[in-house]
Formats: sequence, C-alpha cells, structure tokens
Amino acid sequence: MNKVVVTIARQYGSGGLKVGKMLAEELGISCYDSEMFRLVSTNAGMHDQNIATDDRIKDTSLYDVAKEQYTGDLPSFTDDLVSLRDLYDYQSHIIEALASRESCVIVGRCANYILKDRKDVLSVFIHAPLDFRIKRASTMHFMDHEALKNYVTQIDQKKADYYRDYTGEKWEDIKGYELSLDTSRYGIRGCVEKIRNYINQ
Repeated sequence: MNKVVVTIARQYGSGGLKVGKMLAEELGISCYDSEMFRLVSTNAGMHDQNIATDDRIKDTSLYDVAKEQYTGDLPSFTDDLVSLRDLYDYQSHIIEALASRESCVIVGRCANYILKDRKDVLSVFIHAPLDFRIKRASTMHFMDHEALKNYVTQIDQKKADYYRDYTGEKWEDIKGYELSLDTSRYGIRGCVEKIRNYINQ
C-alpha cells in the first residue's frame, strides 16, 4: 500500500470512530481521534510524561510530533476565542506533520480541510439518519428519547459550528469529501470495505 492518510468526519452516533479504528487496524496504521489530540494539546499534557505511556498514545507518533510542534505554554480549553484559535493552529500543525510522516487515520479536528491540498489524503464523511443515531447513542446514555434527540442534535451543531468557525466552510458539505457513507445502509464493516476499495483503486 502506498502512503495514505484517511480523514474521517462523522455525525454523532453514526459510528464514524469505530469505522476509523477498524480501518486503521486492518491497514496496520495508527488512528488518531479527538480525545488523543486533547491529551497532548494542553500545557499540562505536554509536561506529563504519563501521557506518552497512555494506551491511546503509546507506540504512536502523536506524542513525538506534538512535542516537536510545541513552542511554549499552550492555552487551556476555555471559551476564550484567542486561546481556542491557538489550540486549533497547534493541532493543525500536528495534523500536517503526522500526514507528512506516516500513513494514518485522523478522526475529526477539521483534518479534511487542513489537509485538503495533499494528494495522498482521502477524506470521508460518515453519517446516518437521526433515528438510527439516537438508537446507537441510547446504548451509551441513559436519557429518554426526546432528551437524547436534543443531545445528539446539539453535538452535531457544535461540530458544525466548530468547523465553520475555523474553516469558513460547511461541515456537512459533501464537496469537502471524496466519500460520504451511511452506516445505517452499509454498516461499520461495509463502510470500512468501501474505504479500502477506494484506496486500492
């Protein structure tokens, strides 16, 4: 397999993270998700040697790349717009460095936009109907249907707002992705197979 970076954006409850992890495992490459970026994107995180041995970070390039890109004190995840922009810029540098260094799967963090000019990147959007996603989310959250519906909708809105604020683009606009896959139609396994087939082509 030639070097390839797969970016995955996903609606909440669609199973996009599972798709990313399964794909990475089958390709024998690392999968980097939003939580992993949060671990290395705080001032405390960069000074905490335990981060390097966390199961999600261990044996990956993420921590090394984050340290290489680290130039001083990092802001915290606050509502301060300047701090949040600094964090976005820092994470963007990490994503660019990872894409230059190795084949990998990157979930979230506007990676499709950040890497849009690279020829070795395949951008994927994972989605599903709202009722399907609510049903999946109900296995993780103990809420009634209406509360869960609001919760799922609010998270998607936050994703859309984050993407718009930092890229100026629409998160769900399929023009930003090579593949748009519905897990309610293809399942997790089916989506992985379609991505692999696309890579092979």
